[in-house]
Amino acid sequence: MIGVILFTLAMIHALIDGKKNWIQRVLMLISLFIYGVLLEYIGIMSGHHFYAPEVIMILNVVPLSIPLAWVGIIYSAMIIAEKLDVQLWMRILITTLIALSLDWGMDPIAVELGLWTWVHGGSFFGIPSFNFIGWFFIPIAYLLSYSMNWNKVEHQLELLTISEIDNHGSKKRKIYTLLAVVPLALTFLMVMGLITFIPFIYNLPVVIVIIWEILTVSLALWMIIKRRTSLRRSYWLDLIPPCILLFIAYDYAFLGFLINQILLGIIMLITAFPFLLVLIFTFRKKR
Repeated sequence: MIGVILFTLAMIHALIDGKKNWIQRVLMLISLFIYGVLLEYIGIMSGHHFYAPEVIMILNVVPLSIPLAWVGIIYSAMIIAEKLDVQLWMRILITTLIALSLDWGMDPIAVELGLWTWVHGGSFFGIPSFNFIGWFFIPIAYLLSYSMNWNKVEHQLELLTISEIDNHGSKKRKIYTLLAVVPLALTFLMVMGLITFIPFIYNLPVVIVIIWEILTVSLALWMIIKRRTSLRRSYWLDLIPPCILLFIAYDYAFLGFLINQILLGIIMLITAFPFLLVLIFTFRKKR
């Protein structure tokens, strides 16, 4: 149900926020869903991890709830980063820091619950650093692919914001989103992911992983606090992206406490603090 709720909230936001070009936003969500399914399938077939069976399994190995949750998480991270109104490289960095901050707390609890299992284990609560490296590059690869646009006037490649793509409105853009974004994102991700073939990188020492976790959450907090005025809401739907992230974060924190994994529950609450600040700053209306 978590995956269904996250996807539904993302769809509501996309349909309303996309306004006249809502079809483009829906195609974005569809491409995100396909992206999630294929990445999970590749990971499972590579022998890195496997999931507990659910009622609906895609390709017999990927629970439907997983790519549905992917859509809500990555979409929300992208929308929040764009609202911060920063330079392109900062927007890309903030997107991936937000998504990664969630995974630091969520993945250990999910493993304890038996929702998924890492075959070879790892130094961070049984999870290899390979997983977090993946979550660092996954949003970057998608955002770069979705944002790419050929400027016919200046004859050069450019990267557009989500709003600029919405305003584009052409049929070619919609076809590109549906057919080209996912293959490009997977290509980018495979190139970036070559780093994980280094044995040391695949499972970093726990001290390094913990330092990385602290830096991830700290940087996300710093950027959100620094650009907090740009988070002021214009409409009620601006509250949906942070609510999506807080919903899944607090749900997992509750489950962590419920199974007596107090430390993991506390870690989830700490790593979710950037989303809480986003919600607090978004509650304030624009003047």
